Amino acid sequence: MLNLESYLEMFPTATREKPRFMALAGEVLTQAAELLALVQAGIPAAYDLETASGRQLDALGELLNVPRPLPSTSDEDYRFLLRARIAVHHWDGTNESLPGVLATAFPGRNAKLIDNQDGTVTASVSGNLPFSLEELFPVPAGIRLIQGR
Repeated sequence: MLNLESYLEMFPTATREKPRFMALAGEVLTQAAELLALVQAGIPAAYDLETASGRQLDALGELLNVPRPLPSTSDEDYRFLLRARIAVHHWDGTNESLPGVLATAFPGRNAKLIDNQDGTVTASVSGNLPFSLEELFPVPAGIRLIQGR
């Protein structure tokens, strides 16, 4: 919470000697502190990837430049896509870090991404996916994504 006294001490002496002014300043600062505490408590939770839904999830997708593919896409499926895209975009491009990225992007699934060294990448993920591999694994221009088994 805001240390009210430290802010009130910042006023020049001429205004600090005015009791009504200082009372008003104290009330305004108190309301600002309460509003700040309310915002800090509510907004992060509403926009947490694991708990966001509906418009909050769409707002996260806009921030990540991953719009909801179809209006009928469920929140659960969209969260899956966002989580996968976040993990893939945090990848540093090395083969050593790839297994950890895939485990984060596709928890509980056997996921593989293999660079074939010929301008193609083979990707596979076990289980039914709500999205195509092309949507889950964005690849650079000139690289072709091959669906593995």
